[in-house]
Amino acid sequence: MTYPERKYTIGRAPTCDIVLADESVSRLHAELAFLVDGRLLVTDCRSTQGTMLLRFGGAQVPVRQELVSPRDVLRFGTVTMPVAELLRAIDGQHPATGVAGNVRQKASPVAAAAMPPEGAGLVRCACGAVKVKNQRCEVCRV
Repeated sequence: MTYPERKYTIGRAPTCDIVLADESVSRLHAELAFLVDGRLLVTDCRSTQGTMLLRFGGAQVPVRQELVSPRDVLRFGTVTMPVAELLRAIDGQHPATGVAGNVRQKASPVAAAAMPPEGAGLVRCACGAVKVKNQRCEVCRV
Protein backbone atom coordinates (compact mmCIF):
# COMPACT_ATOMS: atom_id res chain seq x y z
CA MET A 1 0.00 0.00 0.00
CA THR A 2 1.21 3.50 -0.85
CA TYR A 3 0.59 6.21 1.73
CA PRO A 4 -0.11 9.87 0.93
CA GLU A 5 2.71 12.35 1.02
CA ARG A 6 0.27 15.30 1.16
CA LYS A 7 -3.53 15.73 1.16
CA TYR A 8 -5.52 18.78 0.11
CA THR A 9 -9.22 19.27 0.83
CA ILE A 10 -11.73 20.42 -1.78
CA GLY A 11 -15.10 21.88 -0.85
CA ARG A 12 -17.33 24.84 -0.13
CA ALA A 13 -16.05 25.50 3.42
CA PRO A 14 -13.60 28.40 3.75
CA THR A 15 -11.28 26.06 5.68
CA CYS A 16 -10.74 23.82 2.59
CA ASP A 17 -7.46 24.08 0.69
CA ILE A 18 -9.40 24.52 -2.59
CA VAL A 19 -12.66 26.40 -2.07
CA LEU A 20 -15.37 25.91 -4.72
CA ALA A 21 -18.07 28.47 -3.94
CA ASP A 22 -21.02 26.61 -5.44
CA GLU A 23 -24.10 25.30 -3.62
CA SER A 24 -23.80 21.90 -5.36
CA VAL A 25 -20.41 21.38 -3.67
CA SER A 26 -20.42 19.94 -0.14
CA ARG A 27 -18.58 21.76 2.65
CA LEU A 28 -15.94 19.01 2.60
CA HIS A 29 -16.47 17.41 -0.80
CA ALA A 30 -13.25 15.55 -1.67
CA GLU A 31 -9.54 15.17 -0.99
CA LEU A 32 -6.67 15.14 -3.45
CA ALA A 33 -3.67 13.18 -2.18
CA PHE A 34 -0.16 13.21 -3.60
CA LEU A 35 1.24 9.73 -3.07
CA VAL A 36 4.96 9.21 -2.40
CA ASP A 37 5.34 7.40 -5.72
CA GLY A 38 4.13 10.51 -7.62
CA ARG A 39 0.57 9.38 -8.33
CA LEU A 40 -2.55 11.44 -7.53
CA LEU A 41 -5.48 9.95 -5.61
CA VAL A 42 -8.87 11.65 -5.37
CA THR A 43 -11.31 10.54 -2.65
CA ASP A 44 -14.94 11.59 -2.33
CA CYS A 45 -15.67 12.57 1.29
CA ARG A 46 -19.28 11.31 1.29
CA SER A 47 -20.43 14.41 -0.56
CA THR A 48 -24.14 14.96 -1.18
CA GLN A 49 -23.87 15.44 -4.96
CA GLY A 50 -20.92 13.11 -5.51
CA THR A 51 -17.61 13.34 -7.35
CA MET A 52 -17.33 12.11 -10.94
CA LEU A 53 -14.31 11.33 -13.10
CA LEU A 54 -15.10 12.38 -16.69
CA ARG A 55 -13.32 10.14 -19.18
CA PHE A 56 -12.68 10.73 -22.88
CA GLY A 57 -15.62 9.51 -24.92
CA GLY A 58 -18.15 10.76 -22.39
CA ALA A 59 -17.90 8.01 -19.77
CA GLN A 60 -18.59 9.26 -16.23
CA VAL A 61 -17.12 7.24 -13.37
CA PRO A 62 -18.48 7.84 -9.85
CA VAL A 63 -15.52 8.40 -7.51
CA ARG A 64 -15.04 6.82 -4.13
CA GLN A 65 -11.26 6.62 -4.52
CA GLU A 66 -9.61 6.88 -7.94
CA LEU A 67 -6.12 7.47 -9.28
CA VAL A 68 -6.12 10.49 -11.58
CA SER A 69 -3.65 12.33 -13.79
CA PRO A 70 -3.29 16.04 -14.64
CA ARG A 71 -5.08 15.29 -17.95
CA ASP A 72 -8.25 14.02 -16.21
CA VAL A 73 -11.36 16.09 -15.54
CA LEU A 74 -13.38 15.86 -12.31
CA ARG A 75 -16.87 17.06 -11.43
CA PHE A 76 -17.69 18.08 -7.86
CA GLY A 77 -21.48 18.44 -7.69
CA THR A 78 -22.09 20.52 -10.82
CA VAL A 79 -18.63 22.16 -10.90
CA THR A 80 -16.36 20.67 -13.58
CA MET A 81 -12.62 21.14 -13.17
CA PRO A 82 -9.56 19.63 -14.88
CA VAL A 83 -7.10 18.06 -12.44
CA ALA A 84 -4.35 20.26 -13.92
CA GLU A 85 -6.27 23.32 -12.73
CA LEU A 86 -6.69 21.85 -9.25
CA LEU A 87 -2.91 21.46 -9.14
CA ARG A 88 -2.48 25.07 -10.24
CA ALA A 89 -4.94 26.22 -7.55
CA ILE A 90 -2.97 24.30 -4.91
CA ASP A 91 0.25 25.95 -6.09
CA GLY A 92 -1.51 29.33 -5.87
CA GLN A 93 -2.67 28.69 -2.31
CA HIS A 94 0.47 26.85 -1.13
CA PRO A 95 3.36 28.08 -3.34
CA ALA A 96 6.06 26.72 -1.03
CA THR A 97 4.94 23.13 -1.69
CA GLY A 98 5.55 23.27 -5.45
CA VAL A 99 3.17 20.33 -5.94
CA ALA A 100 2.43 21.05 -9.58
CA GLY A 101 6.16 21.08 -10.27
CA ASN A 102 6.58 17.75 -8.49
CA VAL A 103 3.78 16.20 -10.51
CA ARG A 104 5.29 17.67 -13.67
CA GLN A 105 8.59 15.96 -12.93
CA LYS A 106 7.04 12.58 -12.06
CA ALA A 107 4.27 12.55 -14.68
CA SER A 108 4.56 11.38 -18.26
CA PRO A 109 5.61 13.99 -20.88
CA VAL A 110 2.02 14.19 -22.16
CA ALA A 111 0.63 14.80 -18.66
CA ALA A 112 3.36 17.33 -17.92
CA ALA A 113 2.49 19.26 -21.08
CA ALA A 114 -1.12 19.54 -19.88
CA MET A 115 -0.09 21.52 -16.79
CA PRO A 116 -0.93 25.24 -16.91
CA PRO A 117 1.94 27.72 -17.24
CA GLU A 118 3.30 29.41 -14.14
CA GLY A 119 1.46 32.61 -13.20
CA ALA A 120 -1.77 31.70 -15.01
CA GLY A 121 -5.07 32.57 -13.30
CA LEU A 122 -8.26 30.53 -13.18
CA VAL A 123 -11.56 31.74 -14.71
CA ARG A 124 -14.97 30.18 -15.33
CA CYS A 125 -15.60 29.15 -18.96
CA ALA A 126 -18.95 29.76 -20.68
CA CYS A 127 -19.68 26.01 -20.28
CA GLY A 128 -19.35 26.38 -16.48
CA ALA A 129 -15.99 24.64 -16.10
CA VAL A 130 -13.05 26.33 -14.41
CA LYS A 131 -10.13 26.85 -16.81
CA VAL A 132 -6.79 28.62 -17.11
CA LYS A 133 -7.22 32.22 -18.25
CA ASN A 134 -6.49 32.77 -21.96
CA GLN A 135 -6.33 29.03 -22.68
CA ARG A 136 -8.67 26.49 -24.23
CA CYS A 137 -11.18 24.85 -21.92
CA GLU A 138 -10.38 21.15 -21.43
CA VAL A 139 -14.09 20.36 -21.00
CA CYS A 140 -15.78 22.04 -23.99
CA ARG A 141 -12.56 22.64 -26.00
CA VAL A 142 -13.46 26.31 -26.65
